Amino acid sequence: MKPCILLRHGETAMAGLFCGHSDPPLNDAGREQIDRAASMLAERPKVIYASDLKRARQSAELIASHFDLPVHLRPALREISFGAWEGLSWKQIERCFPADAQAWLARYPRGVIPTGEPYDTFRIRVHQEIAFLLAESKQRSLVAVTHGGFIRTALSELYSFTHSEAHRCSAQYASVVPVPPVQTGGAT
Repeated sequence: MKPCILLRHGETAMAGLFCGHSDPPLNDAGREQIDRAASMLAERPKVIYASDLKRARQSAELIASHFDLPVHLRPALREISFGAWEGLSWKQIERCFPADAQAWLARYPRGVIPTGEPYDTFRIRVHQEIAFLLAESKQRSLVAVTHGGFIRTALSELYSFTHSEAHRCSAQYASVVPVPPVQTGGAT
C-alpha cells in the first residue's frame, strides 16, 4: 500500500468560526501553511484529491503546483454542514442557540445542529470516502485535501482514536495526517 495522506486545508478569514459548507478562500497565512506542508511530504504524491470547497481546492492547487499534478475534486471530502451555525463563533452559538448548543455538547459528536447535516449522514460519507482513498492508495500514493471535521471523524470512527487524540492530529491548519492502511474500528 502506498502512502495515503489527509491534509487539512490552510487558514481562511473565517478562522475560529464554524465554517462547514461556507466557501471562503485561503488567506495569506493559509497559503504559507500549505506551502510548508507540501515541502514536508515524505513522498511525492501521484494523485491529489480535494474537497470542492474553495479553501480545500486552493490548498490542493498549491500542493499540486509543487508536483506538477492536476487536482481531482471529490465533494464527499467536504466538511460537515453546520446549518444555522455557519459563520458563527462558539460564543455566538451559545448566545443565539443556548438549548441547541448544550444538547449538541451533551451528545457530541452525534448532537443535532439546527438545519445542519446529521452526524450519521456525515459519518457514512466519511467511511465511504476513506474506503475509496484506501483502495486508490493500493495503486499510487495520494494526498486528499479536506477539513478538520472530516479528519477527526475518520480517525475516531475508523481508527479508534479518542476525540481528543483525533482533534490534536487535525487542530492546526495544514495538518498532515497519514491514514493507517488497516481499519481497526468503526462500521458503516
